[in-house]
Amino acid sequence: MKNKVLILKNDRTGDLFVSLNAINRIINKHSNEEILIFLSKVNHKFSFLFPTIKKRIYSMNLRLIEKLKIFIFILLNRIDTIYILTPKNFYYYLPFFFRNIKFYAITIRSSKDRPSPFFLKYLYKYSILDRNIIKKRNSSYKIQENLIEFRSNKSNLNIDFRKTHNFSYPNDFVFFHYKHIFFNKLLKWELNIVTNLLDFLSKKYKNVLFSSELYNVKINDFFKNKYNHYDFDNKLINNINKKNIFFLKNIDGYDLFDAVKKSSKIISPEGIITHMGYFLKKPVLALMHFRLNNRRDFINQIISCKEWFPPNNYEYTVLKKDFNKSINKLNKRI
Repeated sequence: MKNKVLILKNDRTGDLFVSLNAINRIINKHSNEEILIFLSKVNHKFSFLFPTIKKRIYSMNLRLIEKLKIFIFILLNRIDTIYILTPKNFYYYLPFFFRNIKFYAITIRSSKDRPSPFFLKYLYKYSILDRNIIKKRNSSYKIQENLIEFRSNKSNLNIDFRKTHNFSYPNDFVFFHYKHIFFNKLLKWELNIVTNLLDFLSKKYKNVLFSSELYNVKINDFFKNKYNHYDFDNKLINNINKKNIFFLKNIDGYDLFDAVKKSSKIISPEGIITHMGYFLKKPVLALMHFRLNNRRDFINQIISCKEWFPPNNYEYTVLKKDFNKSINKLNKRI
C-alpha cells in the first residue's frame, strides 16, 4: 500500500494560484506516492488543475465537524507527509498529535505569530513569512517554493483543455476585470467612470476583453446592455456596437482560466486574475488603492505589496479616487 501525502490548501482562489508552483513541486517530489489535496469549496471549480491527485472539499473557514473529519482521516490513514500551505491555527495543532508524520508548513511571524513557539518545534520543516520585515523580503511565492526540497522543470498541472464554447478570442487582447469592492467601495467610482476607464484602455490596446463578479446581476446587466458580450451560461454572442470592448458574462472556472491564458496582458485589481496571470507568465499590471489613515496603514500596505508581488512580469500601480489622476498614472505604465 502506498503512503499518502496530504496538501492542506483550503483558502481563497488567489491564494491557490500563489501556491501552484509549490504544489507542482510536491507532485514531482512524491510521484510514487498517493497525493491528496484539501481544497475550499470556492476553489473546487479549479480542481481541473490537478488531474493526477485526489481531492477533498471543505469550507474555507473550517467548521467544527470538518476539523473532526480531518483529524479522523489522518488518524485512520497511513500518511507519511503533510504540507500546510494554508496557515490556519487548527492545522498547527496536528503535528503535536501526529508526531510520526513529517509536517512541512508555511508559518507567519507578525504581531501574533502562527503557530506559537510551542507548536513550532513539532514541525519537520517550515518557512517563515515574516510580516515584520519591510525591506529585502521574499514574496509568498518564493517562500512556498523554498519550503519544498525538490526542484524540477516538469509540470504536472493541467492547463490545456478542449474548447467548450463557441466564442473565438481575438489574437491580441488585454484582459481587464471589474471588482466591485475595489472600484465602487474603495475608489468610489460609479459604473459610468469605469466605462471611461474601459474606453481609455480601448484606445491603448487593439482589443479589450473584461469580466465581472458572477453574483452581481445588476452590474452584469449594465455591462451586457453597454457592450458586445458573450454569455458563457447560454453560449450566446451579442454584438450591439462596433467598439473593440467585449464583456465576458458569467465566465468562471476553466473558461476564466482559458481567457487569461489566451490574453496578451492582464490589467486588474490585485487578486485571483492577477495571480492567475502571473502563473501563466502573462505581463501583469495589478491595480491597487491604499487607505492611509496613519503610519501603520502605510506599513501594512508595504508589507502587503512585498508579500504578494513577485518579480519579473508582475507590476502594480496605485490608483487615486480622482479619475484623471489615475489615468495619468496608468499612462506611465501601459
